[in-house]
Amino acid sequence: MSFRIALVLAGLLGTGTALAGGFGIPEVGVRRTGMAAIIGRPDDASAIYHNPAGLILQPGWTVYTSIGIALIDTQFELAPWDQSDRFLGTEANSSGYYDPVKPSRAMGVIPMIAVTGEILPGKLVMGAAVFVGNAQGAAFEESAVTHYHLIEGYVVAPQAVLAAAYKINEALTVGASAGIIHLRVHGKRYVYPIINGNDLSNYAGTKPELILDGEGWAPTWMVAAFGRPHPKVTWGATITGRVDAEISGPVQITFSEDASVPGDMLIGTQVTKQLLPWAFMAGTNVDVHPNIEIAGEFRYWLYRQYKKQLTEVSGIAIVDKLETIKNYEDSWAISGGVRVHDLAFAPKLDLMAGAQYDKSPAPPQTVTLDQASFSHPGAHVGLRYQLGRFRLGASYIHYWYRIPVITDSTTSPPSNIRGEGSNNIFTFSVEAKL
Repeated sequence: MSFRIALVLAGLLGTGTALAGGFGIPEVGVRRTGMAAIIGRPDDASAIYHNPAGLILQPGWTVYTSIGIALIDTQFELAPWDQSDRFLGTEANSSGYYDPVKPSRAMGVIPMIAVTGEILPGKLVMGAAVFVGNAQGAAFEESAVTHYHLIEGYVVAPQAVLAAAYKINEALTVGASAGIIHLRVHGKRYVYPIINGNDLSNYAGTKPELILDGEGWAPTWMVAAFGRPHPKVTWGATITGRVDAEISGPVQITFSEDASVPGDMLIGTQVTKQLLPWAFMAGTNVDVHPNIEIAGEFRYWLYRQYKKQLTEVSGIAIVDKLETIKNYEDSWAISGGVRVHDLAFAPKLDLMAGAQYDKSPAPPQTVTLDQASFSHPGAHVGLRYQLGRFRLGASYIHYWYRIPVITDSTTSPPSNIRGEGSNNIFTFSVEAKL
């Protein structure tokens, strides 16, 4: 293989294409998605995900399942870059951007199934769960001006977890969880054929196709606390451990039809180190009225640790190690909500509402369309209804993405964009007491 084609690969993988993700979102279970705050009083089995010490609120034996569906509605306008008109076959409009592009597909699913059991009455509760904190994918048409950034990609990160909560006294219950996460990623895009000023289109073609897949396993853990220092007040706090995962799999580049050898392939393997950072969360709930509960919580992720992404490549000559600069900042989210319950005319009905603001860790300069991370406010509403030994729940969240105007992108090719977007998340749950 020539040095020029090595440059194609280096320029491509150096953007971190398709290896983004693995970062979970907290929208699991109707208590969280309806009220926006759960850490301080996790009164359903999704406590295994949010605050395992809260399992002490689950008497007897319970089977819990929830499913969330995220429907993303967004569009981007991409700014031209050096010689982009030539390879895209189009020109920017009078605004200085190419015409707006919408994903042909952009969605996610957030499923969970859990079982909890009271082992020592009033003292020890244990639980087990399988959930997917991140299963998201997106696709653009191959003919769109975004095809050098992303054609299709997804990340799926299921986890299996065991958890326990032990009550020391009314003021303090301690809890913990341990599990394993399986990260899977897939990405497809065209390689922009000008790398470091070298035009490789005569050799590799104008649209050499990259397909990259990877997967990896890693352990996870959380320690937690929950307490009721006053009959009307509860609190909770958690620490989630850092995960250093290795995602490995094949890399394939296929030369396009206008290459010197159409259909020629470069095939190798890659191992990418992926960081899921330390996280700290706390919340409190107060019964301000016999029928009204209010809550607030704060979540903080140490993304400052994610300065670069390292990829080791084998099977392809010359390129053996690639580093992608990320320079992430810490991320945080603040939220609050209200629950109205045990009303005289509807004693089995819970009504919930809340709001949140989530700050993205990604500097605009390093944002890519396959790793689009934007700050967003959100509004939550939900309800639960007790029907015999079953409790049914449903909720809705709306995010408003704050997409910045990016003019100084450091990716290759540049991801200088402007746009708008939103996310609609619908969650449904069924809880059964055995």
